[in-house]
Amino acid sequence: MLKKPFVQHLLKNGSLINSGLAAVIFSSLYVNPMIWAQDAPPDIREKVGPKDKKTKWQTMLFGIPFMLILFGGVVRSNQQLKCQLGGNLPFKLAFWQAYGLLLYFWLFDLVIVDWLCLVTLKPKFAIIPGTEGMAGYDDYAFHLRASWPALPGMIIPALIIALFTASRKSS
Repeated sequence: MLKKPFVQHLLKNGSLINSGLAAVIFSSLYVNPMIWAQDAPPDIREKVGPKDKKTKWQTMLFGIPFMLILFGGVVRSNQQLKCQLGGNLPFKLAFWQAYGLLLYFWLFDLVIVDWLCLVTLKPKFAIIPGTEGMAGYDDYAFHLRASWPALPGMIIPALIIALFTASRKSS
């Protein structure tokens, strides 16, 4: 009964969240690809070393809208779903909606951002200066191995969001 509206809602809101996050990711790569150095393959991380003060500041500057779009978007989506369901959003549905949206971003980040854009297309602006041609830029498996642990890790924020957005039963 709830399957079709649930999936449509998840895909619509997930696509909006992913679009916003893609804008943050690609604009930050354009400004300074070192912002994402901690997520690079080991050979690249080793070559570039630690972030300087300016890059740490930029990481925080882009990290704030990133987190607001991601978690704010999931909360907003659950609130919209609650309204669509007449003010009643069961905890289980709130959790699966939140987890589904986080999973949708996980998949988008892995397949579109990492594999398609960074590994396959390799736009010049996303390459850290001095690391051009390094083997890590061709390592599809690295991105899968690096992102895999996030799948169970997303359970915690999904539970927290569900706790705050699910309907409370009146006594």
